[in-house]
Amino acid sequence: MKVEHKNRADRVIEVFKNSTLNQRQFSELIGVSQQLVSAVVNYTKKPNETILFGIIDNMKHVDPLWLLTGSKKDKTEQRLKDTQIHSPIEYHIKEIVTKQIEELSKNILQRLSNIEESVNQANP
Repeated sequence: MKVEHKNRADRVIEVFKNSTLNQRQFSELIGVSQQLVSAVVNYTKKPNETILFGIIDNMKHVDPLWLLTGSKKDKTEQRLKDTQIHSPIEYHIKEIVTKQIEELSKNILQRLSNIEESVNQANP
């Protein structure tokens, strides 16, 4: 296997290991056969477009540029490791909840500011 293909396989293996899924679950998530995942993990087959785009399409925390070229890792992937979130579903739920909490916090702060302003106007 060429060095470039081995390096790409290493990145696929890293994504697989970080997912904490078994090979069957991982293959189902990205829409490829378990045999293909096994072959890539064991370096008997180079990662083809099917497995690469399956990861890109189904694991949003993976930086496509990094997966394909190795040139840079997405900060989101590091955040996943830091927060112990290992599946794309958990990641997306956390992102949605975080955004909703931020929005609610802004609304609450705005309402408190409005109340404070009303109180200040009522008590000169």
